[in-house]
Amino acid sequence: MLPRRLLLVLTMSLLAATGCGSGEPEGADTPQETLTRLTAFITDDEGEEACNLMSAAAQELFARGNEMSTCEQAVNLFHGKITDRDAYRQMVPTGLKTEGDEAEVSGYCGKGWTHPDGADPSEDPNSLGTLTLRKTENGWLIQDYVSSREYSSCGG
Repeated sequence: MLPRRLLLVLTMSLLAATGCGSGEPEGADTPQETLTRLTAFITDDEGEEACNLMSAAAQELFARGNEMSTCEQAVNLFHGKITDRDAYRQMVPTGLKTEGDEAEVSGYCGKGWTHPDGADPSEDPNSLGTLTLRKTENGWLIQDYVSSREYSSCGG
């Protein structure tokens, strides 16, 4: 019985040492999937997970750009505005532009994200602003952020 316990302890130690649960930013295989995860985490008010899709610099920009102290607080701010969670979760980054190892989606004038059924929820990811992603060894991560507060008026 002792060898099994020892094996379990060694396995758990190895998992901890290799970064399991380490909080290091970890993106998805595609920029679309990273953005889909982001909106799901915002919908579910999972700030730590949402912010884990961003570099440290992007987390700071996301917090400051939304007048919050932390990235997690900014996620909570957006979460609190969502009135139709299902519609928010289903939004697709149709305005995503990818060039090589960089991608960007902008909610400027409500053009970056759309609902597959054409629904127009009162709160959607277009209000997030502009998200710039880069392909890294940890997957596609949000590397830069511009708050929608920085936008000038549309069509004027």
